[in-house]
Amino acid sequence: MSPQDDLDADLSALRDLPVFLAYNANVDAVVDVGPALEAELPRPDEPGTAAPPARLASASDLATAITHTMATGEGDEVAMTSELAAELETRLEPDAMQMGGQAGIMTNLLSTLDAAPTLYTYLLSETQQSMFERPERVRYPRVEDGTVSFVPVAEATNTERTKINWIFEFREGAELFGVRATGDTRFIAASRPPEFDLHAGDLDPVVDQVGAEIDGALLAGYHNLTPENIDDGYVETLRHARETLARLRSGGDFPVHVEYAVTHDDDLRAAITEIILPEANVIGLDPNELGLLRGDVDRDGATTDSPPSGGDLPGRDSPAAEILEHYRVLHSLVDHLGVDCIRLHAMDYHLAVMDEYLSPEAVRRGLEFAAINAATKAATGRISAPEDLEAGLDYDPSESGKHAIETLADAVGASAEDGVLTTPRVVAAPNRVVADPASTVGIGDIVSAASFALEVAVTGEKR
Repeated sequence: MSPQDDLDADLSALRDLPVFLAYNANVDAVVDVGPALEAELPRPDEPGTAAPPARLASASDLATAITHTMATGEGDEVAMTSELAAELETRLEPDAMQMGGQAGIMTNLLSTLDAAPTLYTYLLSETQQSMFERPERVRYPRVEDGTVSFVPVAEATNTERTKINWIFEFREGAELFGVRATGDTRFIAASRPPEFDLHAGDLDPVVDQVGAEIDGALLAGYHNLTPENIDDGYVETLRHARETLARLRSGGDFPVHVEYAVTHDDDLRAAITEIILPEANVIGLDPNELGLLRGDVDRDGATTDSPPSGGDLPGRDSPAAEILEHYRVLHSLVDHLGVDCIRLHAMDYHLAVMDEYLSPEAVRRGLEFAAINAATKAATGRISAPEDLEAGLDYDPSESGKHAIETLADAVGASAEDGVLTTPRVVAAPNRVVADPASTVGIGDIVSAASFALEVAVTGEKR
C-alpha cells in the first residue's frame, strides 16, 4: 500500500470512534516573542540564567521565565497568580487565539478527524466553544436525576468566563533581552481558576454511564491543581480523581491514556506519580517531562538499570545515544509504575515501551499516524479536516530518527525495517520533522491523541 492508502485506512478506522476526554480545556493566547513583546515587559535581573519561580506573580517573573526557556531550548510551563493573569489580559495583545489545554486540543483533533469525542471540562464559555473546528461532533455529558445524557457541546455553556493561557512562542535564533533562543519551542504562562479541583459534581457518581459508551479515555490536567483552590490536600483530591476513574472503568472494558505535563510543584508531581499514573494503561510524555518523572522516581532507585549494550555505542549527544537512554528509563518506569505502556514523543522519533498493552502492530500504526499529524500541525499550524493530513505526507521520516531506531534495534537484538522497530516490548517510528514550523503549540498533545486513538481503533477493527 502507498502512504496515501495507509492514511486513508487510518482515517477510516478512526471514523465515529467513541472516546472520552477530560479535564482541561482553555483558550491559548499566542504571542510571538520579539521586539513588540520586549517593549511590554520589564528587563529581568538575570535574563536567560535565572530560573523562574514556582508561581509567576509579576511581569518580571514572566520575562525571567521566557528568557530561561529560550536559553535552555526546552518548552516549559509555569502557573500564574490570578492577579498576573488578569494583568496580562489587559496588557498584552495576542497574535492568535486558539484551542488550548490538553483535553481541549486532543478533543479538537479527534473531532476534526471524524471520531466521536465526549469532553468534560469545568469552564465552557461561548468563547471556548468557538475554538472547536467541528463542534457538531463533540458531545458533553449532562446529568439529570442520576442519568447521563450526551448533548452537543454548543448546548453545554456553563460560564461567561474563559480560562486563558498565554503561549509565548519562539523559533531558534529569536531574541529577548539579549537572550537568543536555542530551539523552536514555547513557554506557557498558565492560568489556574478556582473551579479546577477535579470534582465533576453530579457526573462523578454516575461516570460509569459514560464508560459504557466509549472505546477509550484520554485524561489530562491533573497538574492544574493549586493549593489555594482545593479544600483538601493534593493526596485526597487525587484519590477522589482515582476513584472517579475507577467508576468510569467499571462501565466498560477500554484502555486509559493519561497525558503527563510539566508542573514545578514537587508535592503535586509526587502525588500524581503515586496516585494517578499507576491507574493508566498508557502514559504520554515528552523528553522534558520524562526528565521530571525520572527525577521523582529515582529517589527509589527505579531507573538505575544498565542500558542496552548490543552494537557500537554512539556519541553521547546524538539521537542514537538519546534513544538508548530514553529506552532504558522508560523500561524501568514501566516496571516501576506497573503500567502497560509509556509513549514518548521526541523530536526525531516516537518511542513506546510496553509490558502487555495492545498489539505492537496497532501501536506502530499509531506512532506512524501521529508523525503525519505532527508534521501537518507544524507545517500548517492547523488541522481543520481529515484531508489536511495529506500535507504531512510531504515531509519524509527523519533520517536521524531512523538511524537512532536502528541503533536501538541492534541493542535489543531486533531488526528495524526502514527505521521502524516493532517488537512486543518496544515499538519506535521516526517522526516527520518540519524544519521551519509554523507552530509548535500543542504538537505533543496531537501526537498522543492521534497515536492512542488509532491504536484503539485498529484493535477494535481486529476484534
